[in-house]
Amino acid sequence: SFRISWRNRMLTLIGGKRVYEVEDHHHVLIPWKQERDRLNTPFHVLTLDHHTDTLGAFTHYNSVHSDSPRSPLCEDLEEAIRLLRHDEHFDFAVRNDIIRSAAIFSHVNFSIDVNPAVRIVHTPPEPGTEEQYYAQILETEFLKKNLEEAPLTEPFVLDIDLDVFKGARSIQPREPELFYELIRRAEAITISRERDWVRLLNLDYGKLQYEYFLEHLLEHIGKALSS
Repeated sequence: SFRISWRNRMLTLIGGKRVYEVEDHHHVLIPWKQERDRLNTPFHVLTLDHHTDTLGAFTHYNSVHSDSPRSPLCEDLEEAIRLLRHDEHFDFAVRNDIIRSAAIFSHVNFSIDVNPAVRIVHTPPEPGTEEQYYAQILETEFLKKNLEEAPLTEPFVLDIDLDVFKGARSIQPREPELFYELIRRAEAITISRERDWVRLLNLDYGKLQYEYFLEHLLEHIGKALSS
């Protein structure tokens, strides 16, 4: 494997699979655009995330700059990233023909504006079962059930926001077979560190930091691609 770092972003080649790391979730637009250009077609995204990130592009910017609002269509991707918030990138990617569609398996769903090409799959946990609920995110049974609600289409990119993990058990699945299959089938993998959200959301689950989850996630990717 090898790693290339640029502007706080990282590209790692693991078993021939391109694995991109970025800091904030909306920064995945850069590797998504690279994959779109490589494939010469927009693709599907399967995302594992605590949040849904599905506001319309430039919602926050336009609320402040109502006298000069930004169109969701934008050719300058670096400028778009500078103005977008972390919860606006799915709508932007669909509108700018970077991705065709997306399915988001999330722990919460407070969506206000959902692009029809973006499907959210969220089943809230029963009170008192939160820890067990978070622990199932990579389990075959959980992923299979969610994929029945939002069937996978190819080509696709597997997108993982590290704040989806709560506690050590969440990154140590007992039955990871389907997760490993998704790793192998994905055209590429994008990982958002989101270190602040990981820290905040793990205060009640061992106070683990993003490095712990990133290390174990990369180990899973390596295992999946070597089997």
